[in-house]
Amino acid sequence: MKKKVNHWFNRHEVHKNIMRDKTLREVTPLGSKRLKEAFEDAKLRNEHREKLLGGSHE
Repeated sequence: MKKKVNHWFNRHEVHKNIMRDKTLREVTPLGSKRLKEAFEDAKLRNEHREKLLGGSHE
């Protein structure tokens, strides 16, 4: 005789984990501001590096 599995409970656990991970991945307004600042800083550093090296070097 096959053992019945409580699929509803399993789906509930999966959903709970997905929602928890989704919440942890959300970017807060402050985090978004910091990411934008870091991106602008990286662009300025790259421009400065290109000026010093005389062009684009990758």
